[in-house]
Amino acid sequence: MLSTFNRCFHKYSYSSTWKIALLIHPKVLLIVSCSKKKTPELHNRKIRASKAYTGPMFQVIQKAKREGKWGSNLFFGIISAKYGFLRSDDSIKYYDLKMTKQIAEDHNPQVIREIVEWNNKENFDFIYILMGKAYLKAVEGLETQIDTKVVVENMGGLGIGQQKLLQFLEKFSKKPMSLIDFMK
Repeated sequence: MLSTFNRCFHKYSYSSTWKIALLIHPKVLLIVSCSKKKTPELHNRKIRASKAYTGPMFQVIQKAKREGKWGSNLFFGIISAKYGFLRSDDSIKYYDLKMTKQIAEDHNPQVIREIVEWNNKENFDFIYILMGKAYLKAVEGLETQIDTKVVVENMGGLGIGQQKLLQFLEKFSKKPMSLIDFMK
């Protein structure tokens, strides 16, 4: 009797094509910049970074999550003027600090190190970074430190940035099929 793997993937078992068949939805890391606008609750207590920021880009992300358009294949990070690199579930306290080129350069080693460490743990297939011009120095050089495909984009203004984020979500934010659904 053939194993479940062989029954499902027998036609792929002698080539590298099985990797593509299993990669129904790639594991993707989205990294955006923080926002000045934050939830008022942040004044009273620490809050997860994904809930603390309420600017327009974060509104797009929260809407995608509410509407079930945020698949389990998506991970989310934030470049913060105060904290450097944050994972979406990191807790933060209130701050009011605007990103400058110097702050971004100062954060760069920590940001690169933490993204590389997270990638080594999660093995992302793709990293998409979308942020304003002032934040770009914080991620400069990431592509040379990592084997994963990295795309870094300047938002190009808030409206354009939101459009780019929506296009990204349309492309990568599919709910992955379960193995049972895949086998049907």
